[in-house]
Amino acid sequence: MPSLSYPFLERLAYIRNFGLNKYKTKEEFIEFLHSKEIDISQRTLNRDFDNLKIFGFSVVYESQRKGHIITDEYADEKNLLDRYIELTTLKSFKENYSDYYQKYVIDHESKSEGVDLITDIFDALDKDLTIKFDYQKFNNEFSNREVCPLQMKVSQNRWYILGLDIDQNAFRAFGLDRIKKLKIGSEFNPKEIDKSVFEDLEIQKFCLGVNKPIFDEKKKEEIVLEVSDFLIEYWKSKPIHFTQDVTDSHENGFNTVKFILIPNLDLIKLIVSSLGEIKLTKPRTLKDYISSNYSDALRSVYE
Repeated sequence: MPSLSYPFLERLAYIRNFGLNKYKTKEEFIEFLHSKEIDISQRTLNRDFDNLKIFGFSVVYESQRKGHIITDEYADEKNLLDRYIELTTLKSFKENYSDYYQKYVIDHESKSEGVDLITDIFDALDKDLTIKFDYQKFNNEFSNREVCPLQMKVSQNRWYILGLDIDQNAFRAFGLDRIKKLKIGSEFNPKEIDKSVFEDLEIQKFCLGVNKPIFDEKKKEEIVLEVSDFLIEYWKSKPIHFTQDVTDSHENGFNTVKFILIPNLDLIKLIVSSLGEIKLTKPRTLKDYISSNYSDALRSVYE
C-alpha cells in the first residue's frame, strides 16, 4: 500500500463514491477521475481496488455487465476510510494550529493516539505481514505481542487491530492507543490460520465494541430496544451499528429500534448505562441474563 497521504485517500474516496452500489467499467472510473484532474493508469486503479478491500469494501467484477461494483455491506454510517480521513485531517489540524486548538477547543473525546501506526498496519494487512509491538495492559504493565493482522475496527472513537495472537494462538483485539514500538515482522499465510479465528472475525461484524459474546452459541439475534425521544435523534444521525433499524413504532415517548447482533458485554453496557433512556424488549434470553446478573442496579431496564 502506498503512503496514506491525503491525495491518495481523496482518490480512494472518489473511486468509492463513483462505484458504490453501481457497475462501472475501468474506463469509466479513469474518465471520472480525469474529470477531477486525477490521472491514473489501469494498473494503479487495480491497486486502488485492492486498497479499498483493506478498508472493508467489496470490489467485484461482473463479466456480464463488464464492470466493477463496490459495496460496503458491513459499514456503519462512517466506514474505516471516512474515519481515517477524518482522523488524519484532525491530527494535521491539531499539529498545524496547536495554539488555537488548545485555546479555543474543549476536546475530551477526539482521539488521534495511534494514528501514526495505521499506515504500517495497513501495509502489513496488504502484504500479509505480522506486526510486533509492546501492548500496555490495564495495570499499565507492557507485554510483547506478535500478531497476524486480519482487519481493523472502530468502536466508540477507538481503533482496534483484529487478528491472531501468535503466542496465544487465539483471536484477539488490540486498541491502537495502547500499542507502543510497533514493528513489521515476517510474512504469514492466512490459509494456515485456523478457521475458528476467521469465525471470530466474522462474529465481530455483528458485535458492538470488541468484547466477546456472552452466550456460547455466539449466534446472531434480533435485538429490540425501546429508545427515548431524547436519545433517538442522536441515533438517527449517528447509527451505532450497520443493522440499526429505527421503526415507525412510537409509544409513551419511546421508539422501537431493531438490530441484528450477537449479544456481548458492550451491548449490555449500552442498555444498562442509559439510566432508563433505553429499554430491552427482546430477546428473552438476554433479558433473563441481565436480570440474573444486574437485577439490583438495573430494574429500570424493564419498567
